[in-house]
Amino acid sequence: MSHGSPTLSIDETIPARKFLQSWKQNGFPQKPNSILTISTHWEASVPIFNSIVGLNDTIYYFYSFPNSLYKLKYPAPRSP
Repeated sequence: MSHGSPTLSIDETIPARKFLQSWKQNGFPQKPNSILTISTHWEASVPIFNSIVGLNDTIYYFYSFPNSLYKLKYPAPRSP
């Protein structure tokens, strides 16, 4: 699934936002054990694996968006 535009988290008019908000009611009643994120936004000469102990920080790798986006936090816990 594409993560879409960063404004997905604040713009109520984006159709994908409504879909993601109704995810649980539309057939996914259980909370996932973990979420794997793969991004094409990072460039490196070798593969990089990031494993965190504790909570992950929110990484803002976009620019020139509304200030409210830079205030959003998601301190995701690591996988058990």
